[in-house]
Amino acid sequence: MKIRIMGKALAAAAVLSLGLGASPAVQAQNAGQGQQADEVTWARVTMTRFHSGKRDRALEIIKNYFAKADANSGVNSGVHGIHLETGQWDVIYVFPMKGGPADMAKRGTPEDEKWMAEMIKLAGSKEAAEKIIAEFDSLVAMSVTEVGHAHSDH
Repeated sequence: MKIRIMGKALAAAAVLSLGLGASPAVQAQNAGQGQQADEVTWARVTMTRFHSGKRDRALEIIKNYFAKADANSGVNSGVHGIHLETGQWDVIYVFPMKGGPADMAKRGTPEDEKWMAEMIKLAGSKEAAEKIIAEFDSLVAMSVTEVGHAHSDH
């Protein structure tokens, strides 16, 4: 039992150490403090649970396609993941938002196009890349995404 609790505590500490997701009450308290934009970094955090027995295949796709496309694209996204051993989620991935909250409004960016071009190279064709992405999507039982920020001083 202590191992399970410790595992959850470590996972919670890892997420909290990122400084993401202040509650509305904390945000309201801090609203008048005039924080400089360069003191805050933003991230999109996605927690995913895969269908039973599908985690290994999903992680294989992430490792062999998604992560390689990211690395090969030259975008330097800074994405990093935490593979969980306890709790309801299989993985948590943190996607830095270099443009801050404005990144939420962007679709079809040059970075997205570079990533997809690398996916196509890795898969062999656009159709094969789309098939791999669709397969990955079919492995996901549930996914929740939150947006938060981290302060440079805590």
